[in-house]
Amino acid sequence: MTTKIKLINFLALFIIVFYCTSCMQKVRESENAGKIENTLKSVHLMRDSIGIDPSLILSYFERVNKAIDSIGYPDAGYNLWIVQSDTVKGLRFLFEGNWPNQAIYDTIHNHVLFKNITPTPDEERLFDELKRISYNRFILVK
Repeated sequence: MTTKIKLINFLALFIIVFYCTSCMQKVRESENAGKIENTLKSVHLMRDSIGIDPSLILSYFERVNKAIDSIGYPDAGYNLWIVQSDTVKGLRFLFEGNWPNQAIYDTIHNHVLFKNITPTPDEERLFDELKRISYNRFILVK
C-alpha cells in the first residue's frame, strides 16, 4: 500500500514539474516573440567644455525613450555613456541610439510624438554647450 502511495506521489510531482517547466518555456517564448532585434546603431561622440551634469541629459533621453516606446518600439531608443577620461582625451559623452532598421529609424524620427519632444530651457542650454565630434551609423553584420 505504501508503495502505491509513493508511486502516486511521484507521478503527481512529476506531472507538476513537467507542467511548470512547460509553462515557463512558453512565457520565455512569448517574451522573446515581441522583441525586435536592433540592427542599426547611431553613435554621437560629444565634447563637454563646462562639466555638464549627466543626469540632465539622461532625463531628456528618458522622455525621448518614453515617446519611442509609445510609438511602439520599446527596444529602440537612446543610451547615454560617459567616456572614460583615460581612453580618449577631450570626449565626455557617447549618445548611443539603437534601432531595428533604417525604415523604423525614419518612422520614429518622423513621428509626431518624437517631433513634439522639446528640451527644457536648461536642456537646450546644455545641448548648445556640447560639441559634436562625430556622428556615425553602424549596421549589424549577420
